[in-house]
Amino acid sequence: MATHLTLNEREQRVKKTGDPVERTRLLAVSHAKQGLTAQEIAKSTLPSTRWVQQVVRRSNQEGPAALKDRRHTNPGQRPKLTPAEQQRVLEALQSPLPMGA
Repeated sequence: MATHLTLNEREQRVKKTGDPVERTRLLAVSHAKQGLTAQEIAKSTLPSTRWVQQVVRRSNQEGPAALKDRRHTNPGQRPKLTPAEQQRVLEALQSPLPMGA
């Protein structure tokens, strides 16, 4: 297991972070470094054994930065409509209904 942070540094990060996802990941990695199995960690942190394995693997490869919740910076899927198409749809929705509709 890679050693990116000391036990004390991990504990300080757990206390400081306001992000519950990062806190859970830090705790999972900390438990793994203390010798707990993925199954034991999953029981105490609630996620699945597979989740624990992925978090520990990512932490080993990328260090502490890998434990942050990246969903906040994910731009999401590219829009299906171009801006011009979006404008036409918006105009159609805002215009009066055609007669007989």
